[in-house]
Amino acid sequence: MKYHATILIELKEGILDPQGRAVEGVLQGQGFAVQDVRVGRVLEMTLEAPDAQSAQAQAQAIGNALANPVMEVFVVESLKEQP
Repeated sequence: MKYHATILIELKEGILDPQGRAVEGVLQGQGFAVQDVRVGRVLEMTLEAPDAQSAQAQAQAIGNALANPVMEVFVVESLKEQP
C-alpha cells in the first residue's frame, strides 16, 4: 500500500531563528502585523508499507534521521492512504 506522509521539522523553543527574524522583518515592512515568525521544513513523501502502522513507523524513523535532536523537533503532521 502507498501512503502520503507530511513531516514538519522546526527549531526547538528558545533556539534563535535568524531566518524567521528576516522573514518577520520583510513581512512587517510590507505592513503585516506579525511577530515571532519561525521558519521550518516541510517534507512530503509517498511511502510504501503493508499497513498504516508500518507507514507511521517509517515516517517517524525518517523524522528521527533528518531532524537534529539538539536543535529541532519534528512531528508527522499527516499520514493518508493513497488509492
